[in-house]
Amino acid sequence: MTTTTLLRRLLLLGANPADALLTGRLPFSTSSRRTPHRFRRSRRNPNPKPPSPEAVSAAIATLPSRLTPPLLTYSLSSVSDARLLLPVLTHSLRLPTFRPDPGPFLVSIKRLAAADLYADFDRACALAFSLLPSLPSPGPLLRSALYFYCQFRRLGKAFHVYTLMRASADPAARPSADTYHALFTALLSRGGGDTMVHYMYMDTVSALFRQMLEEGVAPDTRALNVLVKGYAQSLHLNDALRVFHQMWPVYGCDPDALTYSYLVHGLSAQGRTRNAREVFDEMRGKGLVPTEPACNAFVSALAMAGEAGEAERVMWDMVRTGRVVDAVTRRAVVEELWRSGSRDDADRMVREMEEKGIVGSAERRALLRSLHDEFGDDDLDVDGRGRSTK
Repeated sequence: MTTTTLLRRLLLLGANPADALLTGRLPFSTSSRRTPHRFRRSRRNPNPKPPSPEAVSAAIATLPSRLTPPLLTYSLSSVSDARLLLPVLTHSLRLPTFRPDPGPFLVSIKRLAAADLYADFDRACALAFSLLPSLPSPGPLLRSALYFYCQFRRLGKAFHVYTLMRASADPAARPSADTYHALFTALLSRGGGDTMVHYMYMDTVSALFRQMLEEGVAPDTRALNVLVKGYAQSLHLNDALRVFHQMWPVYGCDPDALTYSYLVHGLSAQGRTRNAREVFDEMRGKGLVPTEPACNAFVSALAMAGEAGEAERVMWDMVRTGRVVDAVTRRAVVEELWRSGSRDDADRMVREMEEKGIVGSAERRALLRSLHDEFGDDDLDVDGRGRSTK
């Protein structure tokens, strides 16, 4: 069953535009045969060999004769081999004294997920969902199942749990901000850093966000950060800025360092250095420090735009905060200084980086010699210590 089919069930729970948009725009299937090869994720730890019948019998024999839900929960948490959890749980369901309770299922799915036993985890969840109408307080169980399905990258299963949460009669089991954050993150984690993949999924994320608002769930900074990140990585920078400017006036959430970093990185990647500088200056004015990828992108964008002096200033500002740009970015700044005719500044910058321990002598020599090779300056000599003698 595809994720699109699962999401169509949302229409049964309340037809509204966000529901319709969700069902029509989710462009992927949970079937691996229909997933592009480069996006497939092989299972990290395939289910090992099942336990022997003797081990299963021994584990069942340790169960108390009068098996209550708390005793069953304790017994499952005490089982040493996670492979025995599902057989013990299945055996307990067949006992005439069994009373439905979310505790044993919750312990089982958490331990199975921690052991990376997806097949057993999925069966345990299916057993719990089959008894869902008779389970009291299923909220923690559903939230854990959705979280772990997202961790396993089984988005079809995760959205199925989401529909169960929306249909639950228990208000405590309804989707929360954490639920939507997990779904947003799982959707945008597909495809790694591929801009086109993020572009493809952002319509779905936007529709899910509107549904979140319609459900009366107040977004927090984490959820809004995921939106900003998704828009920035898919190069919808105007939409990212719109969400950013709405964070406090509309949603009452303060932007944090990640919010600014996503914007600086996205604006720099698009070559919008003026906007990136405005966001960067606002962030620094609040005492926030950008992430290293944002620093690298911003400094590189300034250097490529011919603003080598500003790029150097930002680079040293970041060094004072403990952020060091990578070798590619350092090279871009030095090359732009050299290209613009500020050769003394380029040489000074290389020496200062060495003095501060940012570059070693080998990188310094390689950098200066590469400048000589690239720009063909016959007047540039590099001494034995790797310094320009010009």
